[in-house]
Amino acid sequence: MIDIILPELPERELALVSEEISGPSGHVPRRPATAAPLAGRVTLGGPLSVPVTTELVGRVPELKAFVESEANKADEAHSAAYHLVHLSVSCAQEAASPQLQTVNLDLNLSAEPAGNRRAAFQPVAWSMLPLQLSGEARATGPAHLGPRLGFVGQDRAARGARVCLEARRELRSDPGWEIRRTPTAGIGGTYRLAMVVRAPRATVSHAAVEVGATVREGHMRRRFRAELPEPLLLATG
Repeated sequence: MIDIILPELPERELALVSEEISGPSGHVPRRPATAAPLAGRVTLGGPLSVPVTTELVGRVPELKAFVESEANKADEAHSAAYHLVHLSVSCAQEAASPQLQTVNLDLNLSAEPAGNRRAAFQPVAWSMLPLQLSGEARATGPAHLGPRLGFVGQDRAARGARVCLEARRELRSDPGWEIRRTPTAGIGGTYRLAMVVRAPRATVSHAAVEVGATVREGHMRRRFRAELPEPLLLATG
């Protein structure tokens, strides 16, 4: 196992655009009222991508052997590269503003063919951190990468506990996290998130990033969303 220090990230304040309004039963009006963007409430840190190289994991022979074996498979079309992606979401909960009910961070992973070669498989979220949080807990300290480049030392929320943050769609190309308001924990502060992406080696891979939020105004819920204009390039080092 190795410790990966998650660095401080450059931040950008997002202005999330209204999508629709839903009532208590989930009914969406045919012509929802136009809402001003949701600004000053959600800040995105990153995203940042670092290739997982033999130099990065070289202090642990088992991890170095795994990275080398994935990169040098006999079937070159199925050889894989790994990337460590780091993001953060900071949420401001203002008493005078509509309460944040959920905040979602979603990624769409894709690979472009190199030359005339099609990608043998699409990139996937190989491992995600954190998987679940409850109460006021936040992910702090270094990330621990264990066998086969999976995050270790993670705890799932206890049975029956209210989950306030949860990883979604691990091992798929559309992973993400959802932050939820619970009766015991509001949405606020900084949530640090990390992901190991497994991607085809002989391609150029990207991660498109979207951030969404819902707020409650009386009996109505409004949904907002923003997409980063440029996808994150998963550099091969």
